Amino acid sequence: MNPQKVDILVIGSGIAGMMAAIEAKELGSNVAIVMKKSPLANNSFMAKGGINAALNNMGDGDSIEHHIEDTLKSGVGLAEEEAVRIFCEQAPQVVRELHKKFKVPFTTLPDGRLAQRPFGGTKYKRTCYAADSTGPAIMKALNKALKELNIDTIKNHFAINLLVNDGKIAGATFLDETTGELKTIQAKAIIVATGGYAGLYKGYTTNVSDATGDGIAMGLRAGLEGMDLEFVQFHPTGLKGSNFLISEAARAEGGRLINSDGKEFVDELNTRDFVARAILRQIQKGKEVYLDLTDIPEEIINTKLINLKKRVKSLKGIDITKEPIPINPLAHYTMGGIKTDTFGFTDIEGLFYVGEAGNNGVNGANRLGGNSLSEGAVFGKLAGYNAVKYSHRNKEFIDIKNEDVEKDKNLIEKLKNTKINAKEIKNQLGEIMYHKVGIIRSGYALKKALQKIKDLSKLEINDEDSSLIEKLEAINGLDIAKAVTKAALDREESRGAHFRMDFPESDHAFLHHTYTKI
Repeated sequence: MNPQKVDILVIGSGIAGMMAAIEAKELGSNVAIVMKKSPLANNSFMAKGGINAALNNMGDGDSIEHHIEDTLKSGVGLAEEEAVRIFCEQAPQVVRELHKKFKVPFTTLPDGRLAQRPFGGTKYKRTCYAADSTGPAIMKALNKALKELNIDTIKNHFAINLLVNDGKIAGATFLDETTGELKTIQAKAIIVATGGYAGLYKGYTTNVSDATGDGIAMGLRAGLEGMDLEFVQFHPTGLKGSNFLISEAARAEGGRLINSDGKEFVDELNTRDFVARAILRQIQKGKEVYLDLTDIPEEIINTKLINLKKRVKSLKGIDITKEPIPINPLAHYTMGGIKTDTFGFTDIEGLFYVGEAGNNGVNGANRLGGNSLSEGAVFGKLAGYNAVKYSHRNKEFIDIKNEDVEKDKNLIEKLKNTKINAKEIKNQLGEIMYHKVGIIRSGYALKKALQKIKDLSKLEINDEDSSLIEKLEAINGLDIAKAVTKAALDREESRGAHFRMDFPESDHAFLHHTYTKI
């Protein structure tokens, strides 16, 4: 065994991973960033609406304290104030850095300051944006920085397992998709930024298809705890019949939610969980639900919502200036993740989790709209800094156990020689998760879901084979689905994004985090 060695290994190419890799490289460390596909194939790229920072550029009295209050309120008693305060205090500096240093083309006011729009859960215009393509604008700029800094970028590698020795991180194993062989990378510190698990809701999600929570599954298998895995945020406005997210930006500019009778039924800019449940109730009554933008001046649509206009036209043939858009809620963001401290440290020395993969309590039971990109940027940068500090204190590489690597080699060989229709497993899992572990839940449905997931874990469908990557994703998905369902069963109340029909009220006895192992 002759593994590649780096000081800092970053797994995941979203905004948290890229910011971590850039910070560590600029501090002088030898860095590699490994990604499942390519640098722009991630949910950060898909996040179109904007990025929160309390700049008060619109003169409406916004402040860092207001941002803290809104984030804590959105977290419904479970957001950790220390993490929230650090995030909100550092978000303005990080957003300015994205604009000035990395040249992200944010939309600006005539005086050159960043323009800001309102998002759900606040009365302030706090969300900076680049028209309606904020995520793509940020990720292209950060990818350019990766290249300029000559950061070792390893594409098309699937992370399989973390390698731990005596409670310390030693490295990680990967499947090289090009060769089909196992690759081992040894590192003094590892930052996992592989994203969340909303992709488990296959057919009912805004996420990229490979957002299957691989890093979280790795952490669970390494003995770490999942924290608050039951909290899955459903975005109210997915384009019906697709995985296309219609950003809150459309409602911020004046879009109205109406049912098939033409009636408004909810405050469009309430929190996402409230709006999503209101829409689902309309659908359960047999109504269609639409986002109506026809009252918005065409000039605004053609400047601030132009990509939405083009996308809906190409997918559905609808001119949004003349017709309402059919919508339904889709799984969008996961508040749960591997338990960390405020700065991303896990219970394994030298191992950090950030972004959706980790959970330091910044979101609590429900994420405030617009916080995800800035949260990933703030804590990704902090993780890069702290990983470098750790590697300087611990100069030696931790030995990798040969038996751990051999175990993963044997897994790959077994999967190569086992015919499994992983696509069908993932499709069935998507149905189970959406209908039984979805927007509205019950103990009965959750128990049925858990049994179905366990049955699916034993199932080998032999009529069609899948790729190694798809098989590994299915294994990870089943592990996380069980953990999410167990956490949802444990929380016998309704709070934030978790709503139980059999326990429709919040219960002070559950004013705590849940912790789940596999």
